[in-house]
Amino acid sequence: MRRLLASALLLMLALPARAEVPLTGYFTATSACPAYQSINRQTNPGQVMTQPGRAYDLVAGNTARPTHLWIVVPGAEPERRWVAVDCGTRATDAEGQIAAPPPPAPAPTYRGTQYILAVNWQPAFCETSPRKPECRDQQADDFEATNFTLHGLWPQPRGNEYCNVPARERQASQSGDWRDLPRLPLSPGLQRDLDEAMPGTQSALERHEWTKHGTCYGTTAEQYYAAALDMLLALNTSEVAELFADNIGRKITLRQVRDAFDSAFGRGAGERVRMACEPDGNRTIITELTIGLTGTISGPDDFASLIAVASPTDGGCKSGMVDPVGLR
Repeated sequence: MRRLLASALLLMLALPARAEVPLTGYFTATSACPAYQSINRQTNPGQVMTQPGRAYDLVAGNTARPTHLWIVVPGAEPERRWVAVDCGTRATDAEGQIAAPPPPAPAPTYRGTQYILAVNWQPAFCETSPRKPECRDQQADDFEATNFTLHGLWPQPRGNEYCNVPARERQASQSGDWRDLPRLPLSPGLQRDLDEAMPGTQSALERHEWTKHGTCYGTTAEQYYAAALDMLLALNTSEVAELFADNIGRKITLRQVRDAFDSAFGRGAGERVRMACEPDGNRTIITELTIGLTGTISGPDDFASLIAVASPTDGGCKSGMVDPVGLR
């Protein structure tokens, strides 16, 4: 009996720790999904996401009827990652060789507004949230004194949020515990630009915006924020930013703002813009602009074509003051 038990134990120890089923072919992602190093622990070094429309070499399934597939993600460390089977489609050829991936499908024509670019007038935002770290020491020569600052870039439709985000991170984002969210793997240069253009990084706003909205953008955090900063640059070098900078301490109207958008980015651009205001004592101050965009963002020069094909929106508040830097 003891010999039988010993033999069984040796046999169990000789079995592989995992039961992957080898597969050949390729896996084409249809969604942006996390690519895990470990399924059970859901570890994802580098926060790697699959890119919709891209084909990946297929290595194995986690079981004979897999819930996850082991694929090769070039450039990731490590390269072999697990993705959920419903993240895409898989194909093999009859000889079991890796088949050539099909040509990428043409990008679908998007009808309506694909993204909302949300920008703050930071001095006014700080009047409403004076205890925020980024609002404690505003100076007249700060970037935010005369430029729009980045709030976020929000994939539409509304509710397209928290894509493949673990429950714990979603809870931290929704409860305002943004510093509990993972740090983003941004390059030093982009992080510098973001710290200037998004003062809310002092409150970990960039982590919240990525968790809630950026995870649905379909790229890495680096690419997501590079696109958002390109759109902000286009806005801050336009007649719209000049209108605000030239009227600090004075009231402007929605009509003036929309006319400035038309002048800078083409007729009808202003109809894609909404202005938000807040009461502040006996004043009404402009706190935010939200701008509809549709299409592929590849640089600041795209702004005019992107806003042109977005859907018109209601204008929001009719007028408000351009608040000067510093708390009142």
